[in-house]
Amino acid sequence: MPLNVSELTIQQALAISMKSELEAENVYIQLHKMVNNFVLKDKLSFLKKEEQKHQKIIQKLYEKVTGETELKSADKSVYPSLAIALRESTSVPDLLELAMQAEKAAEEFYDQLSEEAEERGVQEILQYLASMEHSHYFLLKGEYDLCIRDESYYERNDFHTDMVHIGP
Repeated sequence: MPLNVSELTIQQALAISMKSELEAENVYIQLHKMVNNFVLKDKLSFLKKEEQKHQKIIQKLYEKVTGETELKSADKSVYPSLAIALRESTSVPDLLELAMQAEKAAEEFYDQLSEEAEERGVQEILQYLASMEHSHYFLLKGEYDLCIRDESYYERNDFHTDMVHIGP
């Protein structure tokens, strides 16, 4: 069941955001270990770094709006299936698909939060995060589609002449 943003305090919303960004980072770390394709590895490293940047942004936003420095851990996340998938032996395509769904859920969550925010600066930060999640979704979608079309795509150590990858 999706979270009802209007029922959350800003502290709760940012704690949930932080937990979700940490879970996404852990998925990209796990996927990085599971693949051999150097292009996909680079994209997963990029996504991991993006999630780390989001964590810093959320921490600074939390400090700004609450005046507190310690962001308490949340018991909920935007897309709980992601954490569950990490505890199971989930395939690369399935993890990519879950990561896509988590990025889409995060985009919607940040969009809703920005609509609830009263301060313009806070709205802009949340809209920025939503747009970043949007771009992450499409980066993952491209890789997911390649994995579906070619089951050995993520296992390859290098490119072959019969394999051409154009795009993000």
